[in-house]
Amino acid sequence: MSELRTSAHWIRNISHNPRISFSVNGLNFIGLARIVNPMKETRLAAEVSELMKVKYKWDQGLIVELKSLDFDERQLRS
Repeated sequence: MSELRTSAHWIRNISHNPRISFSVNGLNFIGLARIVNPMKETRLAAEVSELMKVKYKWDQGLIVELKSLDFDERQLRS
């Protein structure tokens, strides 16, 4: 979630090129980022906002989805 919304440099970057690299718990991923449209994706936006509110007591930013291109969700089930 971007606190600075579209003023954040990383948001400007993904607007021009959505290809990203990111890490979670020490694992590195290559993927794509996209800005979530809360008007069209109301359920997703509400779920993310609620999670942010519970964990960080804040939910007023621009929601961005990061999707790995090299992660197989089946790895979670093993």
